[in-house]
Amino acid sequence: MSKITTTGELREFLASAINAVANGTMDTEKARNITKLAAQVNESFYSEIKIAKVQLEMGKESCSLGALPISGGE
Repeated sequence: MSKITTTGELREFLASAINAVANGTMDTEKARNITKLAAQVNESFYSEIKIAKVQLEMGKESCSLGALPISGGE
């Protein structure tokens, strides 16, 4: 997989990494690094969903997922 663009592709990549560790074709240190990076991506997903939920609860329009401004919205 050259580029991960969806959450499904991320899960598929992580499952492949798990299998690679299990069959000995991936170094465990590399797997640890992948796990740490994936955790950061998942935290970003969670944060964005939480922000969208709060915006909707406040009666505001929320951004499309993946389009949340990080510069203060200006």
